[in-house]
Amino acid sequence: MVGWGICREHLQHDVRHVLALLISASLVAVCAACGSPSSTAPNSSATQSAAATCKAPDFAGPYANEFKNAYEQSETDLAKRILADCQITDAELNEILDAQNACLAPYGLVATKGQLARLRDSALTDDEMNQKNTECAEKTDLWTVEALYDEMQGNPSNLDTEALRKASYQCLKQRDLLPKPLSEQEYLAMEVSSTDSETRIEEKTRKWNEFYSMYMEYNEDGSRNPDYNADKAQQFWQCQSDPLNQ
Repeated sequence: MVGWGICREHLQHDVRHVLALLISASLVAVCAACGSPSSTAPNSSATQSAAATCKAPDFAGPYANEFKNAYEQSETDLAKRILADCQITDAELNEILDAQNACLAPYGLVATKGQLARLRDSALTDDEMNQKNTECAEKTDLWTVEALYDEMQGNPSNLDTEALRKASYQCLKQRDLLPKPLSEQEYLAMEVSSTDSETRIEEKTRKWNEFYSMYMEYNEDGSRNPDYNADKAQQFWQCQSDPLNQ
């Protein structure tokens, strides 16, 4: 599952970051028990072209405004250096995670992509741990960089939400990855929207997970899904994350 979750020693990400991702992402970002491939640096032609011509403060490319805003909001030299060329590589994300972990180390905490855990026994409560993580993220600009990284992973061409979802539908349809016949309108109606109520999100998530169960490696109770199809699942998540480059 994409995002910051609670699982024994894992803690919730700050709600501001979760909401930012929900607004920009499709249901891939909120579905349960996903079997999606690990993240890689954006490699679409649009992203590479932007990186070749982009330089702060004159940003260019499909994410020019987003990089400009993130660059201006960032307070650390590290974040500004990462954002200055309109791309965020895995190595650069790890750099800023290293800075976050240097800040968290005195509290016995460690952050990885989307998770926060204890390195040793700690008297801190979960809320206190989340607070320390928030304080460090504000000092390191982690969430500013990470939110843009995640947004580009899911939409490197920076399509508007409806265009991205329509492209995902066509990708799934052309590769015969729809478990049952589904019209474009029915597909779009199943996707989570930032305007949906919490009840509506839960209802859509349940239906979405049931419909695409063969692409989920694990069931909601943590058990392995016997119907999981690894080969098709990889194609499915690629259509969801970057439909124009499949």
